[in-house]
Amino acid sequence: MIILDNVTKIYHDTVYAVRDISLNIEKGDLCFIVGPSGAGKTTLLKLMFGMETPSRGTVAIFGRNLAGLSASSIQAIRRHTGFVFQDFRLIEDWTVFSNAAIILEILGKPAVYVRGRVWRMLKWVGLQHKVYERARDLSGGERQRLALVRAMIHDPDIILADEPVGNLDESMARYMMNVFLKLNKKGTTIIIASHRSDPLMDYAKIIQMERGGIAGEGA
Repeated sequence: MIILDNVTKIYHDTVYAVRDISLNIEKGDLCFIVGPSGAGKTTLLKLMFGMETPSRGTVAIFGRNLAGLSASSIQAIRRHTGFVFQDFRLIEDWTVFSNAAIILEILGKPAVYVRGRVWRMLKWVGLQHKVYERARDLSGGERQRLALVRAMIHDPDIILADEPVGNLDESMARYMMNVFLKLNKKGTTIIIASHRSDPLMDYAKIIQMERGGIAGEGA
């Protein structure tokens, strides 16, 4: 489903964000990319999402090499992928509802479906009472939960999550990690970048990163 073949990403000609990475992530995998800050975890996720292009090597999603694809073809692939950004990427002046609904609206879903789906998802993460508040007025934990809803609302085949519970309290973090596990058991491929250990790792493939490279893999 996701294949990286000898992928290297270099910034400013000298800074190696990732170096010589080869991975094969199968459909239905639950995968953690772990390592300290600066290890290259976020860059690796962005390469998988087509937000970054490799300096060397190839990235293929759903059997298609992302190199050379048109912007519309990349967007078509992204319709089957959800990305939980570490910095949330919310539209600050929009309401919680509008931020949650935007993906479904882009996909052309009927308004009745959008309203029902958004309401259920916001209720699921405890944000239904914030539905008409602006994103800029939410707390860090609330913004995190809204970002999770936006990534999951269109029921993607792949979810890429960059430190997805970093701003949540322990109770909500456990709840959301269990959600990831339930989605994975239904067949969703989930890749989580994290700098800390988690009980969910007992069920996952682990990719250890250091200084832009893979230091080890395990199950």
